[in-house]
Amino acid sequence: MKIHGIVNIKIEDLIMAYDPEKYKKKREKVLGIRKSGLSFGSIATIVAFTIILGIGFIFIPQTISYIKTKNLDDAIFKLNNNEVWTNHIISQLQELNGITDVVKDKNNTRLVITFDRRVLNISKFDAIFKNNNLQVTLLNQINHSQHQAILRQDEKLEN
Repeated sequence: MKIHGIVNIKIEDLIMAYDPEKYKKKREKVLGIRKSGLSFGSIATIVAFTIILGIGFIFIPQTISYIKTKNLDDAIFKLNNNEVWTNHIISQLQELNGITDVVKDKNNTRLVITFDRRVLNISKFDAIFKNNNLQVTLLNQINHSQHQAILRQDEKLEN
């Protein structure tokens, strides 16, 4: 087609196919799209995971400690004649199923027996004391975690 002094132009030349790959870099530069770095979803996932782990490090040890000690009781005994506890009696008590710890106090006059209340009760201790002809008094029976909290408070007051 020839129009007044213009060179022949084919219609196919006027209608060019758009090549998106050719102008991709220019388009991303104008729109501000950058592929470098982490996406918002990745950053949000990392932050959420960090928060969950932080909370876990705070609460999981307390939960495990509670589960381990929720069925434990401490029984505090004292001999009526103010004698000291012998190791023979302590070894007999430690042989019982359900006892986790037997501890003498500083003066060896009191005996703290930590036991699982689902397995044992105090009457088993009384039987051992009667077999050894001991006159004992139960000073207190308290939950083990409460007893540990009281001991920590007393230790803070002493310091």
